[in-house]
Amino acid sequence: MYKGFYNLSSSMLTQNKNLNVISNNLANVSTSGYKSDRMVSGTFKDQVVSRTGNNILGAVGEPLGNSSMITVPYETVTDFTDGGWEQTGSILDFAINGRGFFEVDRQGEKVYTRNGSLSLDEEGYVVLQGIGRVNGDAGPIKITTDDFNVSPDGRIYDTSGDLIAKLKLVDFNNYDDLTKVAEGVFTGGEAQATDATVMWKHVEASNVNPVQEMTDMLVTQRTLQSAAQVLKMYDAMAAKAADIGRVQ
Repeated sequence: MYKGFYNLSSSMLTQNKNLNVISNNLANVSTSGYKSDRMVSGTFKDQVVSRTGNNILGAVGEPLGNSSMITVPYETVTDFTDGGWEQTGSILDFAINGRGFFEVDRQGEKVYTRNGSLSLDEEGYVVLQGIGRVNGDAGPIKITTDDFNVSPDGRIYDTSGDLIAKLKLVDFNNYDDLTKVAEGVFTGGEAQATDATVMWKHVEASNVNPVQEMTDMLVTQRTLQSAAQVLKMYDAMAAKAADIGRVQ
């Protein structure tokens, strides 16, 4: 009986975490450049309760205990597919067509984003709101005019044709090395310069599919409700068993 109790409890905890991931995706449907997350789960046995002797080459995994059916979350993975592009007309909106990220300085730390919905701070530096200043090839980008043009390779020119700055565009060989530290903002990995195409006066839309997320949310909520009802049954059975023990 207690094994069933543990299985249900772990399943509820896993589904609750999944619900949090789905809710966060839905909250960022309108966040430019946001990449949706997905929770991957499996059994406890698959995670930690197997062993291979003394790490002998070719040894077969040996189950430890009887907890193989307990469900636990493995990890949260990010979907880096493009979200499509929206034309905004704003001179401080940029989108990357294809692979690549903008580099942003967050209090001395380099972070990376696809969110090109930018603005200027009080000193005229281009910033990603709430994160930090956007880097060019020569450091943080400062723009002192509203009249400028941007080429497809990310170069920013004034009306005289003089170069103001070039957006620093980077990419990574393995996106699995990236860690999400804010909504649409990542850190980690070995950044390499890339020749991505910049779409000026556009932003990349979030790649969240609201219909799919709502469907997943309903399924998860129903699973939680069903597990809660069965858990109440286990609780009632345990109470009856305790009463019988006291009578005897």
